[in-house]
Amino acid sequence: MALISIIVPIYKVEQYLDECVESILNQSYRELEIILVDDGSPDRCGRMCEEYAKKDERIVVIHKENGGLGDARNAGIRQAHGEYLLFVDSDDYLHPKAIERILYTAEKERTDIAIFDYATVEPGNSRSDRFTTSLQINQAFSPEREKRVITCSCSAVNKLYRREFWKAAGLEFPVGRYYEDLGTIPKLLAISKRVAYRKEVLYYYRMREGSIMHTSDFKKNYEDRTRMIDGVLKFYKSKGLFETYRDELEYLVFENGYFTPSREIILNRGSKKYLKKFREYAYHRFANIEQNKYVQELTGKEKILWMLLKKKMYGAMLLLSYARRAKDFAVTKLGGK
Repeated sequence: MALISIIVPIYKVEQYLDECVESILNQSYRELEIILVDDGSPDRCGRMCEEYAKKDERIVVIHKENGGLGDARNAGIRQAHGEYLLFVDSDDYLHPKAIERILYTAEKERTDIAIFDYATVEPGNSRSDRFTTSLQINQAFSPEREKRVITCSCSAVNKLYRREFWKAAGLEFPVGRYYEDLGTIPKLLAISKRVAYRKEVLYYYRMREGSIMHTSDFKKNYEDRTRMIDGVLKFYKSKGLFETYRDELEYLVFENGYFTPSREIILNRGSKKYLKKFREYAYHRFANIEQNKYVQELTGKEKILWMLLKKKMYGAMLLLSYARRAKDFAVTKLGGK
């Protein structure tokens, strides 16, 4: 049976840590190496990790000085011995059969990267499933044949990675920066040979106050987002892949360097200065971004938000967001997902 190394970076999450770790310990698949990386957490998290290790011999604990999420993940990767790597953030949790099901896909299709779906969990426990649409299901493909995969979620946590592939890539998460996933995952996808997608929600991503998307440090958000994206563009150029994936990279800039950060700024009632800076950044990188084929495919709420953003109708965008949250809360109260 393949050993799976699960890497959990931990910092100031003691109220969520039990749920996270228990969701890993209770997996139907048992052949696990669970690496808990205490990233210099000032609360009880470090002691909690040691208590978990006493209860289950599969747990390895690393204590280190605080270096941020990317640094903690890198420390876990260096410690890992498994055939596969999985990242779980310490305020999130897994479906009880997450490992069993995504490993089945990875082994059957002999993948470098196996992608699965996740759900966002809002305060109050309302849940929104996020499906990776328009990819082949349960069948390996190369990114060059299925270029759309480059436009999918840049998150590190909804993917299972073959460790030898990761080592051969020679990549590490950027240290001391937000959006380290954005600076890493598109690079890995570009050089992978076999990718597969399992259309099933196996991971629960908790949206909480204090997260990056709720921060008011718009200056750092801007600097780190754009630095990560520029690093990706430079990487593709260095590998001779820029023109091959030009449309996909253009959409990556649109989504991560304009559309999503603009929505976050508006939701957090942030400075219009950074709305302008993100807009200028995106159009400077790709002048015809509005004609991008993936932008043209936006549907539903995303299409409405894009139209409002172009027209600078920020108040209407805010009202639409509040309406969605109220609907999610009502569904939760009625017992929905």
